[in-house]
Amino acid sequence: MTAARLRPDRPLTRLLDGLPAALAVVVGAAAMIVYSVGQWRAMQVPSWDLAIFSELAKAYSRLEAPVVPIKGEGYNLLGDHFHPLLVLLGPVWRLFPTPLALLVVQDLLLAISAWPLTRLATRLLGRLAATVLGLFYVLSWGFQGAVASQFHEIAFAVPLLAWAAVAFVEGRWRSCALWLAPLVLIKEDLGLTVLMAGLAIALRGWQGAAQQPTHRGPAWWRRLSTARLGVLVALFGAAAFLLTVLVLLPALSPSGTWEYGLTGGGGADTSLIARLLSSEVKLQTLGALVGTAGLIGLTSPWMALVLPTLSWRFLSSNEFYWGWQNWHYNAILIPIALGALLDAVARLQAAPDAPATEVPGTPTPGTQQPDPEAPHATPGWSAVPMWARWAAALGVVLPLATGLLTLRDLPLWSITRSGYGAPSPRTQAAAQVMDLIPAGASVETDLGLLAYLVPDHTVYWVGTSEVDTDYVVVDSLSSAWGGNPPTDAAAWATGQSQNGAVYELVLDEGGYQLARRVS
Repeated sequence: MTAARLRPDRPLTRLLDGLPAALAVVVGAAAMIVYSVGQWRAMQVPSWDLAIFSELAKAYSRLEAPVVPIKGEGYNLLGDHFHPLLVLLGPVWRLFPTPLALLVVQDLLLAISAWPLTRLATRLLGRLAATVLGLFYVLSWGFQGAVASQFHEIAFAVPLLAWAAVAFVEGRWRSCALWLAPLVLIKEDLGLTVLMAGLAIALRGWQGAAQQPTHRGPAWWRRLSTARLGVLVALFGAAAFLLTVLVLLPALSPSGTWEYGLTGGGGADTSLIARLLSSEVKLQTLGALVGTAGLIGLTSPWMALVLPTLSWRFLSSNEFYWGWQNWHYNAILIPIALGALLDAVARLQAAPDAPATEVPGTPTPGTQQPDPEAPHATPGWSAVPMWARWAAALGVVLPLATGLLTLRDLPLWSITRSGYGAPSPRTQAAAQVMDLIPAGASVETDLGLLAYLVPDHTVYWVGTSEVDTDYVVVDSLSSAWGGNPPTDAAAWATGQSQNGAVYELVLDEGGYQLARRVS
């Protein structure tokens, strides 16, 4: 007998059990899209990433290699990070040729990842607990930082990890492996995440965790098969990582090397151990992560998937990698942590009236396999010892407390402020600049209008360009200048030219200067 008791599978029951997941997806998508649209209208530009990926999507929409002039003349972005799965952005750009479309795609990817995890929470904990957990998840600190920093390839990894986590908890090992495999096509370091996932599967198989079998055989043979599958997944992840960083990235990179190691300069720490243990912000990130996993999630082998990401971030001397409030680096940690929490809850629930190796909702050999998406099981908590109930309650309460404590410190809180999303006061001046640049012209600029110019122009960034472009745009308020922007865009562009190009100033309005090449 499993720890989850079956109840009649009525249409109304199925509908009600799907509401928590649907609510999480809709609320999350709506909140994130409202934030992204407001950020776009207000012309807030946190980094050059959105412009870079917009040039990539633009190239893919033309069935071209992802050459991104913002990174440098002829720069193939597959040599920066290995993310061939981003070819899926090509059709999106073809239909909606605007960087805003990429922001909406990211918002939807993050939101839809709440579906499988909230459905699993419903089966394990009931509708109320699943609703609050789903809402916490989709509005979590890791997702808000990703949305605020705008588009990044890591968004494609989040739903894959969410579905893989659910398959892991339910003992569907082959499904788990299939969800994990595409991660190596999203970012090179995710091969190490797949490695850790494979080891987690192998451990569960070796321990004799129940599975939804696809073939018959004695228990020891099924355990061996699961462990063997886990080892193969781990080897696949490791091989993909090594192939990517030692062969593919060096072959595609202009520098001929993998450009992202652990020795990035600038920090005062001189040893890896010192970097790992230093800085209060690293401890804050770990605290937020432990809270998301409800503490009990640390007992799940699935939690080990966070180790590669945390390691390369904390061992780097780049302080941008360490924090919990900003940027996109925390997004993939969230489905891992909640998956580990639900895995721990499933183990607690299975303990009293099922063998310790059986997963709630998993059929014994010879029984019909249930549809994992059909929420027909009611948790049987009445038979669970009191200590296990308290542990599960702690696991649910801690993420919610984490969410409430960090609510006002996170980007989406700004939606509640009056006037959020109003057009920037500089919108009219920016429009004047862009109207004066003919479609198809090449433009060198800073961060201010970088993404906004991509749809109709070939865009270069002032920090990497060695090309004499048709136009140069200087935004005096852009952070790219470090508070010391050129006072005359034409004189600056003429002075920067390596081929004797001459520019004239054609517009000086609202903090923007536009210079045109005349010879």
